[in-house]
Amino acid sequence: MSTQQVISFNYTLRNKAGEVIDQSREGEPLEFLSGAGFIIEGLEENLLSMDAGQSGEVMVRPEKGYGFRDEAQIDVVSLSQLPVDEVKVGDYFQAGSDRQAPVVRVIKVDGDSVTLDANHPLAGQDLFFSVDLVSKRAATPEELAHGHVHSGGGCCGGGSCSH
Repeated sequence: MSTQQVISFNYTLRNKAGEVIDQSREGEPLEFLSGAGFIIEGLEENLLSMDAGQSGEVMVRPEKGYGFRDEAQIDVVSLSQLPVDEVKVGDYFQAGSDRQAPVVRVIKVDGDSVTLDANHPLAGQDLFFSVDLVSKRAATPEELAHGHVHSGGGCCGGGSCSH
């Protein structure tokens, strides 16, 4: 079994048409603990096979990205059931007060009926990443115990950690 690593990388994510969907901020690479589920499987697998300083193009298919669209994740509810008074197509909100409640997107409003989609917006899409692997290092015992990266002065950026 391989040792979990802390990986730091810059990225630009494009869709099939080549449009930029997301990217890391200039000078602020994304850092994550491998195996902790912080990034999609297909991207993590590719980053694990790269060396620090290496750049590359990575295509991630839906099964190793955000999955395939699931029509069962679309539901029609009454506006009165929602935690807001007004909605419009394209709005996002959390479907409950629990932090783990799904985020849903409004895809249709017809009077008091609101159609919600809990699929990830990138579900069913091939994803195209341009990546620059900045660094890799073995995770510390504290990071492994807490399940996340500790950088910038210790646990949780130098503040107190809730673990």
